[in-house]
Amino acid sequence: MNQVTKFDGTHEDLIHDVAFNYYGNRLATCSSDQKIKIWDYNEGEGIWESNISFKAHSCAVLKTSWAHPEYGQVLASCSFDRSVIVWEESYHDAAKKWTPIATLRDNSGTVQDVEFAPNHLGLRMAIVAADGMVRIYEAMDVTSLAHWTMIDNFPVGEGPSKDEEGNHCLSWSTSKFTSQMMVVGCAKDHVAKIFRQDHNNKWQACEVLGGHGGVVHDVSWAPNMGRSYNLIATACKDGHVRIFKLTDDSQGGALTGGWSRKMFNVTCIADFPDHNAEVWRVEWNVTGTILSSSGDDGKVRLWKATYTGEWRCMSVVSAEEGPSAFQR
Repeated sequence: MNQVTKFDGTHEDLIHDVAFNYYGNRLATCSSDQKIKIWDYNEGEGIWESNISFKAHSCAVLKTSWAHPEYGQVLASCSFDRSVIVWEESYHDAAKKWTPIATLRDNSGTVQDVEFAPNHLGLRMAIVAADGMVRIYEAMDVTSLAHWTMIDNFPVGEGPSKDEEGNHCLSWSTSKFTSQMMVVGCAKDHVAKIFRQDHNNKWQACEVLGGHGGVVHDVSWAPNMGRSYNLIATACKDGHVRIFKLTDDSQGGALTGGWSRKMFNVTCIADFPDHNAEVWRVEWNVTGTILSSSGDDGKVRLWKATYTGEWRCMSVVSAEEGPSAFQR
């Protein structure tokens, strides 16, 4: 049985991001109204209920990210006000309250994306700003989340971008069996790049995911559930959803400073123009077998590979009401 649950977001302006927690029973929405709203799923009635709403930033809130639940109920948000704020849920007079416990302001431009690292790396988060820099922070003492240390930073593109083309985005690799890696969408370059650490623990740009006809709005690295290869999805201004397959290159490759490490062979295995409009978000399910995408056409499309490895659209969810809201 397929079920689409619709509810009023109750924001006063454009909603920029919707982020589910680890278990999928809570979500956070953020908006140009400068607010974050937390929602809990009521399994008995099958509805999403608003838990709390609070003003989070002094400008539009662009992205939110949940930390792994082993660190408690912790949320990070980023904004046009050039800051990242870490929030923690607490109880005050028997009521739930979200408290800002840390504010990071090391950026010289709008913070455009934030994402917590996989929990096996510790309590870390990566942010990318309009100045073209990725910064990685770590809470050295997980019992005191007020103190975050910037442990790494590196450039991803050609420097500051001050117009609408200056969009950056990132996604961590969740694999426990490889070095730290992430994929970053690189603004005007119209590509996404894979970054990994070299033998000096410095982040290096490695493979390039090309073929885009516009700015890459979003990237998502699929969870690797025992596959011998990796999958990365991109959402692009040119209206296309693309899926890239990364397979190990047995020949390896030489990088800056003579560093060599096994590289990936990159192949674009799917390229879908079905949205016929700008695509803004892509996201994998927890097993990395189903991809969802959303765009300016007001539809969410779900993609899945057939037994022959061919990716196809399995269903379409429309923002419009009526019997055609869910299509196969």
